[in-house]
Amino acid sequence: MKARIFIFLMLMLPMAASLQAQDDIENRIDVLLQDRLFASGDVSLAIYDLDDGKMICSHREKKSLRPASVQKVLTAVVAFEKLGASYTFDTELYERSTDDCRNLYVKGRVDPLFDEYDMKRMAAGVPAGTIIDTLFADCSFIDSLYWGSGWVWDDNPYGFQPYLSPLMVCKGAVEVKVKPSARGRAPEYTVTPESSFYSVVNEAKSNDCSLGKLTILRDWIYDSNLIRIKGNCKAPYKESINMYKSADFFLAMLVEKLSQFGIEVRHVAFSRVPDDADVIYTCKRNLVDVVDEALMESDNLCAEALLYHLGAIDNTFPLSMDYGCEVLREFIKDEFGFDSGFNIADGSGLSVYDYLTAEIILEVLKHAYEDKECFDVLYAHLPQSGISGTMKNRTKGNAAYKKVRAKTGTVKGVCSLAGYALGKNGHMYAFVMINSGLEKASKVREWQDKVLDAICK
Repeated sequence: MKARIFIFLMLMLPMAASLQAQDDIENRIDVLLQDRLFASGDVSLAIYDLDDGKMICSHREKKSLRPASVQKVLTAVVAFEKLGASYTFDTELYERSTDDCRNLYVKGRVDPLFDEYDMKRMAAGVPAGTIIDTLFADCSFIDSLYWGSGWVWDDNPYGFQPYLSPLMVCKGAVEVKVKPSARGRAPEYTVTPESSFYSVVNEAKSNDCSLGKLTILRDWIYDSNLIRIKGNCKAPYKESINMYKSADFFLAMLVEKLSQFGIEVRHVAFSRVPDDADVIYTCKRNLVDVVDEALMESDNLCAEALLYHLGAIDNTFPLSMDYGCEVLREFIKDEFGFDSGFNIADGSGLSVYDYLTAEIILEVLKHAYEDKECFDVLYAHLPQSGISGTMKNRTKGNAAYKKVRAKTGTVKGVCSLAGYALGKNGHMYAFVMINSGLEKASKVREWQDKVLDAICK
């Protein structure tokens, strides 16, 4: 009899420990929800024990809120499931020659990571000394709407909101770096990649407080690619500036790269690739690389590229961004049974029309966890607390250090976080936090890190 009681008690120990862990997390979260931070703001929260298969703690998890960049988790999971790890984003260079002339055609499919090095390799594939009558750009992959529905107009001209096109180089943006020189003199600056497509006017001065804050902007109101550096440069500073008309930027840079290889281009134009043209070079970009940049660095262009390629599954060209949005909507309905409480307007979370609930995002995390192949990719490419990506400077000094993989999200008035946390009891937890109506994102992140600390303890 004593032996049976002993065995029973031993079997009950793990259950008791699990219940204690649940109580500990709930109690800590209850205290955190009393924070003065929420006198003016709100939070939607859900924490789920993936090993025990039960909800640990929730608070207004059904409330529809802007998810910000946490929406990229949904886009990445659906893209991996629908397209597969071996899927590639291709940019091709074609040649078509006649007795009269030799033409090139470059066809893009929104490769968000195509860079200057890829362009050099493409140009190197054309024999030196070749004279090209016309270099054509084939932009038939997507429609001509270069921004998503609900994107904020004054996020222009920054690089995180590029002009979308099938042909993107260096994410359709340039990086401007400045550093002060002698007091009262113009600061030094560099712009990469180098191109004649844009011009720079340096009106700033070094260590001259009378000039006000340093700004690096493009004359975007006039659709100009003139970059102006103004104000007081007192320390090194950099800014990413988008280029007006990404496809034109791509063409201009390709002409310049071809010229470096001794290839003359007489004209540029836009046209579809003829059926009788021959492929002479293909740049292939792996889906996992795009997912990594979308999650680790919260890159908006990579998320939108994933969305466009999701839209290509059952639709003809040119593709609309809404085709991909519909794939995400159907995924939420078919997999989780939600018919309302959400709206999908893009793949990145930039749109003011995006609305999700913590409950839906939690279901996405649970869904990914149940698919080992998907989870392995997602977990590996989510930022790690205190170590990498947008979580590099988070949780240092608390129990969550190195034990969280999560996607951050920040737009005006919204600070969100969703991912996975490893508890002290060895359990894996999925969690979602969407804080809204709060202006100081730094204070919100401190609060979120306390929640992570509670989970990991």
